[in-house]
Formats: sequence, structure tokens, C-alpha cells
Amino acid sequence: MSKQYGNEDFLATLITKACISILPEETTFNVDNIRVCKILGSGLFRSEVLSGMVFKRFVEGDITSQKQAKIAIYSCPVDIIQTETKGTVLIKTADELMNFTRGEENLLEEQLKVIANSGATVVVSGGKFSHMALHFLNKFGIMAVRITSKFDLRRLSKAVNATVLPRLTAPTKEELGYCDTVLTEELGDTFVVAFRNEGADGRIATIVVRGSTDGYMDDIERSIDDGVNNFKGLTRDGR
Repeated sequence: MSKQYGNEDFLATLITKACISILPEETTFNVDNIRVCKILGSGLFRSEVLSGMVFKRFVEGDITSQKQAKIAIYSCPVDIIQTETKGTVLIKTADELMNFTRGEENLLEEQLKVIANSGATVVVSGGKFSHMALHFLNKFGIMAVRITSKFDLRRLSKAVNATVLPRLTAPTKEELGYCDTVLTEELGDTFVVAFRNEGADGRIATIVVRGSTDGYMDDIERSIDDGVNNFKGLTRDGR
């Protein structure tokens, strides 16, 4: 209240809604499961709570939304695997050059085909997507999302119940995550990718804060932090 005089009722409602939506029954409430996503433009009263995770970025490929998405998460780049040592390839004819690049293409296509066959419709990677990989992902109808932060990757895997895989292999049924909808939206002039779970099993809630300046939104983020920690203090005792 001291930080946001006059807005305390609105913020308290937002925080309560977010916290109660993910309150676990057996374990303790975890502060990390409430994320704040700050998007410039509009006013504070246009802020909202979304169940799931929201990232300020655009998708990598051409496919911008998936319903009932099965999600494969990789911490490695989606690209042709680079060898450990440097090798020199001596190419003498044009045919050899054609076959050399075609071999790489086929290898990558095989890898991505196996991932597509496993039922994955969204691939999330901590590294970069090569142009060739994006071409094949578009061909197989898979949505590609890049998340640079390792911390966010770990959080997302928790939110969708997936396993982060260290190399480009086909995920098993247990390793695939699930999300009701993955879609891109434009809020103000910012594109966001939202992973939304409508059901009660949402493990993470995101408070989307709107405001006219970055400094103002930072202030609001701090008061949301205070509120969430208060909630944690209140729920320590079951009464």
C-alpha cells in the first residue's frame, strides 16, 4: 500500500487470484510460481492474471498457435550436431559438394521427423534454430519457440510437466509436456507467446502488468512481490 497508494485494492485482487489459482494442497506455496510479465502501454487497470506462462518474444517459425499442444523441451540448439573436433573435408567435384550438403539435410530431417512422429507439436529450445531446422519444422507443422533463459526453461518444464532434454532425440511419452493452448498474442505493440493451461492443474500463474513507463511497472512488480510473499506467510499455517 505504501508503494501503490490508491491501487492497493486492484493489486490485492490480482495477487490473490494468481496465488489461489496455483495453491497446492499438500506442499508449501512457492513464490517462484508467480511470474510477472511487464508489457509497456495502456494503464495499470488493464493488467490481468493468466494461468500458465507468458514470454515476451515471437515464435521462430511460421506456425503461431497450437491447441492441445504436446511440448518437447531441449536445452541444446536445434541444428546439425557439431562434432567435437575440427575436421577438414576435401571436395573435388561438384557432385561431392551436392552430396555433402544433402547428407546433412537428410540427417537433420530424419531427427526432426522422429520428433514429429513422437507426437510433439511444439518444440521449445534454449539454443538457436538453424534456417534448415525451421524449414523442416514448418514442413512437419511444428511450432518453434526459443527461450534464452535457462531459469525460464526449467520453470516452463515444471509448468507443462515436461523433461528438458540435453540433445536432439525423440522424447518419450513421459518426457513430453502438455498445454491446452500455445499461442502468440499482441499486447500493445509487444508480441508475446503464451502457454496456457485452463484446467486446475496449472502450476504457474503469470500476472501481466501494463503501464506507461518501465520505472512505474518496476514499482508495481516490487509491490506484487511483497504481496506474494505476504500470501506465502499467511498460508504457512493451515488455519
